[in-house]
Amino acid sequence: MINQTVTSRSRNDIREIIPHIVQTACAFKSSITFEVNDKHVNAKSIMGVMALASQNIPAIEISVDGDDEEAAMKAISGLLA
Repeated sequence: MINQTVTSRSRNDIREIIPHIVQTACAFKSSITFEVNDKHVNAKSIMGVMALASQNIPAIEISVDGDDEEAAMKAISGLLA
């Protein structure tokens, strides 16, 4: 398992790329979780990611666990940074 904290874009920018975030997460076998203010959300869930985007998010903790975790982290953190 690897973790990384990413300072997020503005809320509007995240809202615009939600489908891309979920689509990218679903392309990997690894489990990908976002954590904000003690709330954990599956990055493969469009409803979960939309719920996070509706909040004021200064930073997102990304946790990735699985066989392709390094590639998944690079792809997801690249979208959010």
